[in-house]
Amino acid sequence: MDVETRKSILMDAFNELKEKWSVDERFLSSKEEEPTTVDGLPESKVNDLLQLKEKYKLDEIGFVFLVGAAVGFYQGQRNVKSVVREMLHSVNEVVNSFLRKS
Repeated sequence: MDVETRKSILMDAFNELKEKWSVDERFLSSKEEEPTTVDGLPESKVNDLLQLKEKYKLDEIGFVFLVGAAVGFYQGQRNVKSVVREMLHSVNEVVNSFLRKS
């Protein structure tokens, strides 16, 4: 398999993963703790990766690239969620201080 074909397959797999794992408001506003993880990913996400490996017939090297990209993507989503929570907490504190002064 040539490099361009391999690159295209990996990008297709990653784009499908991004679409499936996209951040939405429910994710950002949920207060429940993260589920048990396997090397930084929830078990359901690991299952998604294994399904993509089979669907795109990825070899071990391709799968490692996909897993690395997936972990980075997932951790980025968690960081966004953390930042949003901190910002909301700060806004709530400011609003509460204004309400106390009134």
